[in-house]
Amino acid sequence: MHPIMIPIIIYLIATAQLAHYSIIICSLLFHELGHIAAAKWTGLKMSSCTILPYGGAIKLKNLQLAPPHHQWLIAIAGPLATAILYLTAQFFYFPGQAFFNEVQLTILALNLIPILPLDGGQALKAIIPKHHQNTHLALSICLSVLLLLATYNKLHLAFIFSFIAFQNIRSWQYRKYDEAFNKIVTKQLTLP
Repeated sequence: MHPIMIPIIIYLIATAQLAHYSIIICSLLFHELGHIAAAKWTGLKMSSCTILPYGGAIKLKNLQLAPPHHQWLIAIAGPLATAILYLTAQFFYFPGQAFFNEVQLTILALNLIPILPLDGGQALKAIIPKHHQNTHLALSICLSVLLLLATYNKLHLAFIFSFIAFQNIRSWQYRKYDEAFNKIVTKQLTLP
């Protein structure tokens, strides 16, 4: 769990909303299991999984070496798992179902937005040419800031989009180092 989640959990305990958040956490874990299953199916190994305010982040070993269609499959597997969970729940009735449905649809909608680091952005990154990656990152910064401004009156969404904007700005600052690191790793892993 990301350290930024600690004050959120304290707030939820103080306001007696922990039960609702447990539904959100379980939903996020199911979503991340979709990514993990797809990564395992494609032969990639997971090095970590972190729960963040907007969802989860899985780090996979040598993801940059995976073929683009495997990267796309891994990115889209989380939203697919969420959609399956939502559709399966519609065949049953249980207390709190309306909130459960809202959580699934929110997770699905958020993750399909084509901005980094969300799943929609990761899926798009997997299929666009490498020379357009910086453009995609710049657009992700712009869109995340616009979404932050558009949701300023909805505190939970504004918080999510501010976190995403911060991550994208940080990625932009370190993009040259990431590119150099990926070249070195790719070169080392492809040597005979």
